[in-house]
Amino acid sequence: MEFYISRFKDIEEKEFEVEVVTPLFLGGADTKKAELRIPSFKGALRFWWRVIYGSDDIEDMKKREDEIFGSTDRKTSFDLKIYSMTDCSPKLSNLPKGKEFKVQSKGKTFHLGILDYLAFGLRDFRTGYTKEHIPDKNKFKLTLVIKNKNAKGEIENAFRMLVYFGGIGAKSRNGFGSLYVPNLQPFQNKNLFNSTSSTKDFTSLSNKCILFNQFSPVNDWTQALSEIGMAYKDARLSIERKHSYEKRLLIAKPIVQARNNDRHSKPYFLHVSKLPNGKYQGQILFMPYNYYEPAKRAEYFKTCEKMNNKLRELSGGAK
Repeated sequence: MEFYISRFKDIEEKEFEVEVVTPLFLGGADTKKAELRIPSFKGALRFWWRVIYGSDDIEDMKKREDEIFGSTDRKTSFDLKIYSMTDCSPKLSNLPKGKEFKVQSKGKTFHLGILDYLAFGLRDFRTGYTKEHIPDKNKFKLTLVIKNKNAKGEIENAFRMLVYFGGIGAKSRNGFGSLYVPNLQPFQNKNLFNSTSSTKDFTSLSNKCILFNQFSPVNDWTQALSEIGMAYKDARLSIERKHSYEKRLLIAKPIVQARNNDRHSKPYFLHVSKLPNGKYQGQILFMPYNYYEPAKRAEYFKTCEKMNNKLRELSGGAK
């Protein structure tokens, strides 16, 4: 719930009750530990601000971004405060495996859980999860202190994007770290994903964005994340024959099996929403950017189109 606290001159404070929907792998210098960190939230808000307000004029964008988020030469136009409402103590434990699927390797058949698949890199095959997480259903208060009223709308919209379409912490693009904020006003712009802008060299809204949001509401987050996780996995595997990685490397890097160490973030954002009726619903946001190798951009978008067609089939539709 959002609470109006105070207003003094150009300073306004708003307090939000935030609930962890899917396990939150958020840490600091010690990557194995989990904690609620203000710098991580500010970094996420900066990312989602660029998604909405970024431009091809990098110099102008950097100037506007620094006015809000600060730089080495100026202070930020807002502050954040975080207070735990429940016992947000981190846990080092295994998560539910979610829906299982079969994998064949070297003549043997293995049963894997889709949540383990989505959390790849956070767990050891033999010993289990190696990084702590803040469990689902934990709650905390986040206070947004806006010191420049001219930046209020853009900051709040970045927060809305984070809550409605993104996540926080490690593996947030795979649906972990999703949050629920009761009564947070949704976007008033009905055409959020009908942008006429072309893709940019960084993640942003564009005329190629697609929101796959026709997945059915279910009773818990593990079901919701399993459903979108399976859809993403199956769509990704559908773009080329088994044990081939040329097309999949266009979607995201690295791929361990391909022995490729380059990095390229995937343009798909898995997210689990908690609904007002207590149900959970998954969604996948496709938000591409210009592939970093110009010679492969046409092939990249063609591959994404093939994957998106499969996602439409598996999700029941898209917006």
